[in-house]
Amino acid sequence: MKTLTSFAAALALAAPAFAQDDALTLEVAESTEFGHYLTDGAGRPVYAFTTDLRASDGEGAQLSCTDADCVEAWPPVTIAGTAEAGAGADADRLGTAGDATQQIVTYDGWPLYRFASDAEAGEPQGYGVAAFGGEWRLLTPAANALATDVAGAETIYANACAQCHGPGGQGMASFPSLAGNNPHYIASRLGQYRAGEAIGSNSALMRPVAAALSDDDIANLAAFIATNFE
Repeated sequence: MKTLTSFAAALALAAPAFAQDDALTLEVAESTEFGHYLTDGAGRPVYAFTTDLRASDGEGAQLSCTDADCVEAWPPVTIAGTAEAGAGADADRLGTAGDATQQIVTYDGWPLYRFASDAEAGEPQGYGVAAFGGEWRLLTPAANALATDVAGAETIYANACAQCHGPGGQGMASFPSLAGNNPHYIASRLGQYRAGEAIGSNSALMRPVAAALSDDDIANLAAFIATNFE
């Protein structure tokens, strides 16, 4: 893998339709299937690649999508100017890295990509695609850790969720069934509750539960629910 300061040759291979932007504003879109997810200024979804190394603790991110075929299918989001956070996106999680002439946009430490098959402002087509040695994920505005302890999240579910959603995620009273939701949707909703948003009649009960969850807890819990309650 290459660090963000040595990927100019790979970026030069990006498809012409995804030329470098002078500036970029990250926006937030919403769909029934995915909940909230990040997009570029044109409404096209942006993605993270699970085999990249996320920047953290002073260490720069590393890209693994650097060969011609990967970059053609998943062009990195590059800019010559500045990146800004639009409504709903977190400016503190937004960043850039690269050299003086070309920078890749990052969010929460993850380098961002577009998918060549996505239409502008259309439903994401690239979520969950397994290609080039990893999986492509949408990003939520608030919680973007990768699941690392799905089995351990069973305890979190039992202690924090089962009383209302049922031990099998089947739903109880006014709390809906959790079956059939993808991990991104679950993580998106938990991130919204954690941020204090009001989403439906159960928000007052859900917000303190979500407030106690870390990014890692949310990622693991979302993966556990999606895997076990189909």
